[in-house]
Amino acid sequence: MIAGRLTMRASIERNAATGTDSWGNPVAPGFTAIGDPVACFVWSISATQSIDGGKTAELEEFRALFALGTDLQPGDQLAAIVDRRGLEIIPGRLSVEGPVQRKHTHLEAALRRIG
Repeated sequence: MIAGRLTMRASIERNAATGTDSWGNPVAPGFTAIGDPVACFVWSISATQSIDGGKTAELEEFRALFALGTDLQPGDQLAAIVDRRGLEIIPGRLSVEGPVQRKHTHLEAALRRIG
């Protein structure tokens, strides 16, 4: 079963900011937690470096497994990935990229961190 594989915990945050500014642009995002941390399993699939002129960006791609029924949407962010004891495993914020895929036994999502 997938439940034995979900050894990590993630706090899911969703953008709660709505409306536009005086120029008609969307307001700055304001992410808020949408419940208790959920069980998951996250792994890195690639890490690259992008250099453009004098700027350098580190791009890291992740995949994650979640239990069926987890409230996860494109654009959500995972605040931190911790183990069952609360020790940080993957630092920083990860964003959910693209649609969340429903498998037979779990949900699977592509995550990205840009630093």
